[in-house]
Amino acid sequence: MRLLHWKKQVFSLLFWLLLPIIATLFIINFTSTVQEESEIPVGVVLEEESQLANELVESINETNFIRAEEMSEKDALHSLETHELDSVFIIREGYQEQIVNGSRNRLLLSYQSDLSFAYTPVSEMIISYVQQDTGRSKAAYTVMELSEGYQQKDNWTWEEVIAKSKEIEEEENLLQSVFSFSGDAPASADENASLFDPWSLWMIFSILAAFLLFDWLIKERKNNLYPRFIFFRISFKIYLILNAYIYTLLFLVFDVVALFMFHIFFDEELSWHFLFSLITYRFMLNAGVFAFTLLFRNVSLFYTVSFALTLLSAIISGAILPVEGLTDRFFWMELVNPFSSFLNGEMSLLWFVIFLIFIFIWFFRKEKQYA
Repeated sequence: MRLLHWKKQVFSLLFWLLLPIIATLFIINFTSTVQEESEIPVGVVLEEESQLANELVESINETNFIRAEEMSEKDALHSLETHELDSVFIIREGYQEQIVNGSRNRLLLSYQSDLSFAYTPVSEMIISYVQQDTGRSKAAYTVMELSEGYQQKDNWTWEEVIAKSKEIEEEENLLQSVFSFSGDAPASADENASLFDPWSLWMIFSILAAFLLFDWLIKERKNNLYPRFIFFRISFKIYLILNAYIYTLLFLVFDVVALFMFHIFFDEELSWHFLFSLITYRFMLNAGVFAFTLLFRNVSLFYTVSFALTLLSAIISGAILPVEGLTDRFFWMELVNPFSSFLNGEMSLLWFVIFLIFIFIWFFRKEKQYA
């Protein structure tokens, strides 16, 4: 019977089954493209080839929001005039010599146009890199003077002090900020990291897909279908539960497809532990949707409430917006959140048992029947 229904609804069935995967791939790829294209194009001109000048260019290239293009002065100014570049910075000849001598004047030359909207933050960022170099140089001379003043046996050279300061900066990691959206373990500070977590987005769309595919439960619970089950070996309630199992198994097939797709495209974790977490989440979700759908007789009202609940789940679950501050203050919020276990990579057993209890109550309760 279920295959006969699916034969007439094959396109809509595949659409809702593939929606979580396709929507997640599209949103993450779209946001990644926007992040890449939102980088500020900046022209960099090197008038000398020296170690400090090359290190400054490397620091500019490593800045997340800047896309530096090294070119000649003539080409850079032409690109600035045609508004292909937001601004141009020229590392003047003698840059390293002046840094070593402790000079801070006329190290760079910059150009901007009337459409250089990001000149100020970019220039401030580049100036901070230059000040970092000059600060190291000044510190090196201070250390050398102290070493000579106290007549130390092992006198430090300028190059040794600079190298040691860079080593200390790398080891100490003076400042690092990491943002988290789903309450998972702190993510690495990867500049290519996506704005959204793939499984968090997938979870939101899987909730919507489950709601809209379980509308059969309302359509088939019409009074004119009950008499037909007099001639069946199974009751109407068992028929509904068996069909819910069939839908759950079908969902699990596409969940495994999503697991491999996200592993290929986003390098997501592929392990037995996460697979069991995904399976328990699917059983929990479908059990909850099944129990919730039993409350409705009107399909239109069910669709409206389903979209509202999906939006509410996206907000309060922590899948899209961070809720760590609230959960730290109110610990019970994580306990009452059915999706927190999956977002934390754990088994969704508690709410699965709760939803099963509601289904058992519905299954064994007595109903009024009229001859």
